[in-house]
Amino acid sequence: MVDLFNPDYIKDDLLPYIEKNKERLFINEKLFTIYEGQIYNVLAEKVRADLGDKTFARAKERMVTINILERLIDKISKIYQQEPKRTVVGGSEKDKKILERFEDLLDINKKLNLNNELFNLYQYSLLQIGMNDGKPFVRSTPNHKFLIKNESQADESSADVIIIMMNKGIDEQGTYETYWAYSDLQFVIFDSRGVIRADEMAEMGQDGFIPYEKKPFLYLNRSNNLVMPLEQVDSLNMALLIPLLLTDTAYIAKYTAFSILYGVDVDDADMVMAPNAFWNFKSDPESDKAPSVGVIKPEGDIDKLINLAITHLEMWLNTKGIKPSSMGNVTTTNVSSGIAKLIDEADITDLRKAQVMIYKKMEFDFWELLLKKIYPFWKEQGLIDDFGTFSPTAYVSVDFEPQAPMFDRNSMVDTVIKELQAGLTTKRRALMDLNPGIADDELDMLVQEIKDEELIEVIQYGTQQDRNQTDSTNTEEL
Repeated sequence: MVDLFNPDYIKDDLLPYIEKNKERLFINEKLFTIYEGQIYNVLAEKVRADLGDKTFARAKERMVTINILERLIDKISKIYQQEPKRTVVGGSEKDKKILERFEDLLDINKKLNLNNELFNLYQYSLLQIGMNDGKPFVRSTPNHKFLIKNESQADESSADVIIIMMNKGIDEQGTYETYWAYSDLQFVIFDSRGVIRADEMAEMGQDGFIPYEKKPFLYLNRSNNLVMPLEQVDSLNMALLIPLLLTDTAYIAKYTAFSILYGVDVDDADMVMAPNAFWNFKSDPESDKAPSVGVIKPEGDIDKLINLAITHLEMWLNTKGIKPSSMGNVTTTNVSSGIAKLIDEADITDLRKAQVMIYKKMEFDFWELLLKKIYPFWKEQGLIDDFGTFSPTAYVSVDFEPQAPMFDRNSMVDTVIKELQAGLTTKRRALMDLNPGIADDELDMLVQEIKDEELIEVIQYGTQQDRNQTDSTNTEEL
């Protein structure tokens, strides 16, 4: 068992471990930035490194900031989208009410959905249970804000020490970084100089001992061999490679959109550019060639670059256990919708099953820790209302909603068309069937767009009945 109050352990073990994992934290922060929806700055670094400063100055305004990672994580993190059913096994009605009270207080499904997204982003995640201003909370710590350290020789994947990266401080000696470390029995605050910050612990009212004799965290780890999975460098690279390749196509389009006029032995002193470039060449002074003007049409195989990007994306998704849908022919006009279709209609059945197994176990551990260790302490200390005592022999079991079966979209469209023609469904319900998971506001926009297009068509060409009547009249006249 480690002693977090041992200064030698802090200086010789914890601080070198933090330094060793700085690159991991750096990569995790970039992934987090993209996941939060801000890809521009991270992509700009990649484009600059790839093209150089001079070309980047021209290409940056045409960067294609498609956030594939954000959309992908949303796609595969669905197990909490439909509320799971939690059951108290071996308990009473009182135990059920205690569980329901905490589900409501913690907004647990929303918080675990966020944890599930981080888990899918990094392959590991950390969930904290705590009390703040008299209110219990659970929160997921972003992966660039914590490290897990193993101290067991028998099990190299056991999470023995949790290190949280806190704020920077400043004193007469300069700046320093602050860290919080947890074991099952101890809690300590120390800084980057190896000093235990007893002053900060006193301000928090912390004596350094964890009263529940268990870290107030749930740690999920997909790796069975490592205390933290390897850094997701491939996810970061692919999140940037696809928009980088698409940026190349936009940059090529800029310089191939216009023809270049050129002249040989032409006087261009007062020439007006049409539209923006003219190259003047000089022939051999001794030749007797007459002045001439011509056109150069630059060419760039944009479609091949787009297909290269799509091929990379498909192969990467397959390595993640995601079976992408068929995209058909992708061109410059439909690349964005094509990528969206590839991800939205991907088959994630196997990936979802693995997540359900992991989170069923996590939820069991979570409720055991909260209801049988942490909540009794809160109640004893008067930190929370007394909801009653959770039965020692009871436990919480969770069942997740089964995944809707995957259907071939072409077959679905044919079926929906037949149902519409037979009057067995409405357009709104048909659109819901064809776009599973679509938000209500997006569905309303889609319905309205279809109505607007139908109205425009009626204004321009009349109703279908009017057109049929016109066709019939013309036939009779013939």
